[in-house]
Amino acid sequence: MKQSNKKLDALKDQGNRSLLRVYTLYRFALAGLILAMHHSGIANDILGSYRPELFSYTAIGYAVINTLTLIFFIRPSVTPNTAQIFFLVLVDICAITLLMHTSNGIQSGLGFLLLVCVAAGSLFISGQLALLLAAVASICVISTSIVRLLGEDSSNNTVFQAGLLGVLLFVTALAFQLLTRRLRRAQIDAESKAQRAAQLQQLNKHIIARMRTGIIVLDSDSHIQLINDAAKRLLGDEANQENLSQGSSLTSVPTLQNTYQHWREYPWIRPEVFQENNAGIEVQANFTYLTEGEEQQILIFLEDTRTLSQHAQLIKQESLSRLTGSIAHEIRNPLGAISHAAQLLEEDPQLGQQSRLMQIIKKQSDRVNQIIENVLQLSRQQPPKLQKLDIKAWLNDFIEDYRATHADQIVIDLNIEDHCQIQFDPSQLNQVVSNLLDNALRYSNEHNNCHWAGITLSTSQSTGRPYLDIEDKGPGVLPENTDKIFEPFFTTSHQGSGLGLYICRELCELNFATLNYHPRNGENGFFRIGFAHPDRLLPGQMQ
Repeated sequence: MKQSNKKLDALKDQGNRSLLRVYTLYRFALAGLILAMHHSGIANDILGSYRPELFSYTAIGYAVINTLTLIFFIRPSVTPNTAQIFFLVLVDICAITLLMHTSNGIQSGLGFLLLVCVAAGSLFISGQLALLLAAVASICVISTSIVRLLGEDSSNNTVFQAGLLGVLLFVTALAFQLLTRRLRRAQIDAESKAQRAAQLQQLNKHIIARMRTGIIVLDSDSHIQLINDAAKRLLGDEANQENLSQGSSLTSVPTLQNTYQHWREYPWIRPEVFQENNAGIEVQANFTYLTEGEEQQILIFLEDTRTLSQHAQLIKQESLSRLTGSIAHEIRNPLGAISHAAQLLEEDPQLGQQSRLMQIIKKQSDRVNQIIENVLQLSRQQPPKLQKLDIKAWLNDFIEDYRATHADQIVIDLNIEDHCQIQFDPSQLNQVVSNLLDNALRYSNEHNNCHWAGITLSTSQSTGRPYLDIEDKGPGVLPENTDKIFEPFFTTSHQGSGLGLYICRELCELNFATLNYHPRNGENGFFRIGFAHPDRLLPGQMQ
């Protein structure tokens, strides 16, 4: 309530300045008109008919006062206070009362000019002071009538008319006070709503700018009216982001333009995932009409499919853990019996040539047991404990430990950027990199007779995401197998279980990272771990 009253007073002071200028101009014009009519002889039977000399002096004095007040109050720097306005209106009441008295009294009609004075006082002044002005004006009108009645013009009784005018003055004061109060309240409400709308608009801009979902608003001509930073990161590299701004055409993003046109033709079909920039980010676009009609607007939501797949991965991990765990346990029990029976048969001295078959049974039992271990490990996988790691320091420690656990002479070439940080569970990162290095060293040895692997760490200039590339000197992956190597139980080796790369990708997705194979023309391909931006994970994701 106090805040509302302060706003009301501030708004009142601001409104008084402009209204007071209008009122001072009115007073100046009124005094000049009365003085001109009196000296020109117009309406001499009314103006100054009772005491023309006093009327003339009053009109001249009133004109001089109004001229001075006009010069004083017309200046923008002047802020009138309540006392000044009260005195100004009081002067008007007294002057008009004298002009009315020196004319034909209340019958001259000049008394109705007091209504303007009282109304002006109610506009500028609130509360009891405004009613005091109405009371003074009423007393002046009634007093004038009584003086004329007791004086020379005793036959002309206008006291009743003066009383009616006094009542009208009070009604005018009350009505204008109520009206002014309501108008100012309405203006305050309108300004508060406008201010609230501006605050909400500013808040919406901040929310849209900080959203991780890309937001684009198109007009009917497919020109961008609004685009946030997330959409720019998803759609363009650093050089192309300058073309993605308000007013630019959607044709600057060809893949999104094609997806948008396909949606316009077939709105019931879910748009396909597309990839626009070179950062390997797959984007899912969703379209909806923001406004209809000729000036229709289209709202586009752009989602990084990694986020969707990561959430799906967590749900899938929880639902499959129990199933895979129970199946693995059910298989392990009879497998243990088979392996134990094979070991007992192997000790039989009469086995003879069938010992080779026992070796096959034992070897394949060990292989199935390793598959079960991998499945159980995946089913028991706990949510990652993300930590911010200095990847260069972590890799140096990891390579030192890795070399210590391998008896063979291995060569690992490192090409690492300085001051590069990632968000990852250290134990799970150790498992992923170890598996990829094991594969790289094995394939390099099989095809080039050397235990060699290369590790390159770099950062994308457009997205700021760190990347870890691991390559070998093996034959590479056949094009038809590129999409299959991450499937469970897919393997081209007689020794592997086909779960290594699958588990590595699952672990990467749990840590909001990606694992992909990148072929190269004329050269061996490489595996790339695309880490999440170290400063753009939500706090809830880091717990």
